[in-house]
Amino acid sequence: MKTRLLHVAAATGLAALAFVTSPARADHPWQDAPAQASITADAALSGLQSTALLAGQNGTCFAIDASGHPVRIDATNISFPLTGPDVPTERLIAITISGDDLWGLSAGDQPTLIRMSLDGSVRSRLPLTGAAIAGSNLVALQVHGTQAYLADEGKPALIAADLKTGKAKRFLSYDLSLTGRHPLLRAGQPRMGADGHPMAGGNVRFLLLDGKGQWLFYQPPTGPMSRIDTALLTDTDFTPVEQLDGITEWRTTPSIGGETLTPDNTFYLSDITGGSILKFGTDRIPLRILKDPRLYDAGAPAVSDNHQMAVLVTEDGITHILRIALP
Repeated sequence: MKTRLLHVAAATGLAALAFVTSPARADHPWQDAPAQASITADAALSGLQSTALLAGQNGTCFAIDASGHPVRIDATNISFPLTGPDVPTERLIAITISGDDLWGLSAGDQPTLIRMSLDGSVRSRLPLTGAAIAGSNLVALQVHGTQAYLADEGKPALIAADLKTGKAKRFLSYDLSLTGRHPLLRAGQPRMGADGHPMAGGNVRFLLLDGKGQWLFYQPPTGPMSRIDTALLTDTDFTPVEQLDGITEWRTTPSIGGETLTPDNTFYLSDITGGSILKFGTDRIPLRILKDPRLYDAGAPAVSDNHQMAVLVTEDGITHILRIALP
């Protein structure tokens, strides 16, 4: 593993070295950024889930409605069903964009990956074998090249699926990096269970992939964020022991409602403990760039190419989209 990391560092240069070799300042507290972001719009989007948001072009976003169907949110904050001639009717539980493809993961006894054009037209369907087991709850999806990566919250595991064959393999089942170990704190307060004890926020729910498809980042809602080289999940020469040894705790986090990773390797997190947007990048400086009480109920964030951010939040039981100008 050390040799592999050294080859990667030598090949990608000093800028990537900061991203590759050492975790963000896990022991350094979040600090207010010198220049703060600002909310420029708040619009209601009734009937949308707050758990998925992807940045499109020209201020548009993709999301999932309450029925599990993909929708487009235009720059004026109005949502529309996708208009392609063969839009999927299956209920989707996760979406992601890879290149010019919009990918969806359908629910059901046999999970299926659906590859679409950006207007929602189905290009292919790929049933997955070996991805789910009894009690699985697949919640997140990333795609790069010929591989798809999934997260199972119900029976905590990471999953790698071959996009040529549909064969999937589960990894790291019930590893501590995948399981919820801390109470979920919203606005600084724990969510209490029927037994009167604080409840954890669930198992692994968030999954991010860097632009080169090399590093997979994942975490439960209460953290911490962990990182693993995707080669450990796709190269059959690696053993389970090497896979476990390849896990790096990348960053402690508060309870979060969503997170995203931009092409320049900058993380943005919806902090529901403190009602803020958090950011850290290759400089490894953990910053708080915005505080607002609406963010106590924040879900998925997305960042566009023109340096604008959008976050889905819940206000009085209705999903809203916040448009945010980044500093």
